[in-house]
Parts: sequence; C-alpha cells; structure tokens
Amino acid sequence: MKFLVFIAILVLGWYVMRWLQNAEVERRVRARTADLRAGKAPPPRQMRATDTMLCSRCGAYVPSEFPTACDRKDCPFPGVG
Repeated sequence: MKFLVFIAILVLGWYVMRWLQNAEVERRVRARTADLRAGKAPPPRQMRATDTMLCSRCGAYVPSEFPTACDRKDCPFPGVG
C-alpha cells in the first residue's frame, strides 16, 4: 500500500511540474505576442563567431580554438574522429 501511495505522489508531482512548465511557456508566448503587437522588436540574439583554420591533411576547416579530429588516421588534431 505504501508503494502505491509513493507512486501516486510521484505521478502527481510529475503532472504538477508539467503544468508549471506549460504555464511558464504560455506566459512567455503571451509576453512576446504583446511586445510584437506593441511594436517592440525582440532583443537580438547573441551569436559568437569562431576563427577557423585549414587542415593541412584533408583541407577541411576546423575551429582554431578547439580543433577536432577528422576520420583520417593521419589527422594532426587530437580527439575522437
């Protein structure tokens, strides 16, 4: 019997969490819709560019900050390819 009560509490908690998440999404959608109707533009998205370099073996461009290995066995970059 205790096990069934425990399962019921878990299921109830899960439904409450889903309801809260859906309410938060609905609130954000309403806020964005109101902003668009009022003529306010959404804030620009932050984008981060990264420098690339040419691989001397295969000719592919790889990120210079954290280069990753390709499928070639003679790849000069470490990592899982």
